[in-house]
Amino acid sequence: MTLSVHELGYLGFEVSDIPRWERFAIEVLGLGVSSGPQNTRRLRLDAAPARFILSQGPSNDFAFAGWKLASAAEVDAFARHLDSLGLKGSWGSDDELAVRHAERMLHFTDPEGNRHEVYVEAPSKEAPFRSDVVSSGFVTGAGGAGHVVFEADHYPDTIAFASKVLGVRLSDNINLQPAPGVDVEVSFFHANERHHSLAVAPRSPMPGPRKRIHHFMIEVGSVADVGRARDRCLSFGLPVVMDIGQHPNDQMVSFYAHTPSGFLCEVGWGGVKVDDASWQVGAYDRVSTWGHRAFGARPEEGSPVPASVVEVA
Repeated sequence: MTLSVHELGYLGFEVSDIPRWERFAIEVLGLGVSSGPQNTRRLRLDAAPARFILSQGPSNDFAFAGWKLASAAEVDAFARHLDSLGLKGSWGSDDELAVRHAERMLHFTDPEGNRHEVYVEAPSKEAPFRSDVVSSGFVTGAGGAGHVVFEADHYPDTIAFASKVLGVRLSDNINLQPAPGVDVEVSFFHANERHHSLAVAPRSPMPGPRKRIHHFMIEVGSVADVGRARDRCLSFGLPVVMDIGQHPNDQMVSFYAHTPSGFLCEVGWGGVKVDDASWQVGAYDRVSTWGHRAFGARPEEGSPVPASVVEVA
């Protein structure tokens, strides 16, 4: 039996300005914020104690991804799985478990050096979070926290890691040319009913800050809450990079904006659900059915988005 992670349970970021991130999480995204061990901050969407974990540091980048398993026995089986592939895994320390509210955790790295963790969550008595800002709530459940998109210098190896190590399944590919002479393939992988919990794109050759991730996505329960989040983002003073539009593969209606750390956040609604019994892997030549224009662009400037912002779903 092929081992597979069940969902994207949490993401960790190292950020230089925790107070601004707290304001961004509360005032723009409508998340819950609480203090965690080791001077961390936990950002909440639902019943999970932490969907995003902020730690103080200079990198302003991705720190780790937590992939949820059902039991300690599954984590132990995953350790044997890594051994069978000749990969090194290390067990989480007591401090790391406390930060993540995890009972057991094993961590390892992908070909890019990104840290991945498989874990089983510890029991929690915390009441589920309900947002006062996002009236429709956040779409999590079986689909987990949302999705994360990595930029990769070693694209084929990272694709192989997704399928062979994490056990996630290919949903579809997008092949596009965002600028003359620049060909980009993006691969999308699902672990559950969410169209993709993980996507991988080759690193953009265009100049600009190098981040481990391109963006993370959270899904809300209504399209109106996408629009309201966009308005709050503009009021907060962080730029909307790609305005509202819809992707052809996951059907998500969304916009993209900068986080206080420079990588992007996508807020979306209406993503399709995958049924492995009937799902057919697709191929697309564009990332947007409509919209997703560079913010503020005149119509003739709006498509394609500049290659410095390689848009991926």
